Amino acid sequence: MAQRPLRIALLGCGFASEFHLKAWRMVPGAEVVALCDPDPAKRETRARQFGIGRTFESVAALLQGVEVDAYDAATPPETHREVAEDLVKAGKPVLCQKPLAMTLEDARAIVELYAQRRVRLMVNENWRWRAWFQEIRRRVQLGAVGEPFYARLSIRSPAALPTPEYPETFLIPRQPRLKAMPQLIILEFLVHHIDTMRFLFGEVDSFYVQTRCPAKTVVGETVVTMVLNQGPVLGLLDTSWASYGYPATTSADTMVVEGTRGSLFLNDDGRLTLSEASGRIERIPVDTTDSYVGMYWGAINHFAECLRSGAPFQTDGPDNLRTLEVAFRAYESARKNAVIRWRT
Repeated sequence: MAQRPLRIALLGCGFASEFHLKAWRMVPGAEVVALCDPDPAKRETRARQFGIGRTFESVAALLQGVEVDAYDAATPPETHREVAEDLVKAGKPVLCQKPLAMTLEDARAIVELYAQRRVRLMVNENWRWRAWFQEIRRRVQLGAVGEPFYARLSIRSPAALPTPEYPETFLIPRQPRLKAMPQLIILEFLVHHIDTMRFLFGEVDSFYVQTRCPAKTVVGETVVTMVLNQGPVLGLLDTSWASYGYPATTSADTMVVEGTRGSLFLNDDGRLTLSEASGRIERIPVDTTDSYVGMYWGAINHFAECLRSGAPFQTDGPDNLRTLEVAFRAYESARKNAVIRWRT
């Protein structure tokens, strides 16, 4: 007997909503049946683009107007606590776009509320579902590099700078709200890399951070170096949106994982190479087709599969709090020029 389709309501019709909706189209047996956004132009544009018949201007109207199986909240992060507190009343699972909140206190309050009400919550921390990181994790777990001891994950770009190709910057026309954020690249982007490093190598025992603010187009930090102590693995996150000479995109990861028997190299176009101690070199095929939508699909498909099976979400509320604690306390490390420790 065929399962009935999962009925989903998407909240928020801004920049990220297009990727959410494209990803939901790729999930077998799921359908987005309603949209919610206070901006009529945004919600009607997405409704026409994706053929969605029901639209609502408020969460209250959505909750009263349509019955769904789960909610996908892609609203701006400063709204997440209020939206989460409204949605929990329906008692249905919620997928919330990262970052879960703009303060650690709000994030903790959301997670505690959902735990108290026994409502399932997943954070859409989708970077770990990029095809190359899934393959790196598989190879590391199979022992391809032996015992890993060092990993560097990096993006360097001029995304926050005017360039001949992007005179208004690559970043700001796509997401204008980022311009005035006092806490920028760590909270908006480096949460992805922190979560990915946790996914690959386990929990962070301690870390040290330095930041710089060379880009005058934005308020917040645009250069960050973070050293992570993850048990036997020494991690380095090396990130910039203010560096000329690199691709302008904010998604061109490079990585190296070094181990006792070899090293894995990730190129900025998604190509993976394994270099073994014997001298053997393997070019590892990775499907990079429409990879940006693909990572949204990975997270959203995981959410849908867990709804059906009852399995735990990889990035549930308590898990995401561990990522956010590193992200928010990174500012403390930089401000105090201090190593942050909390695990023994």
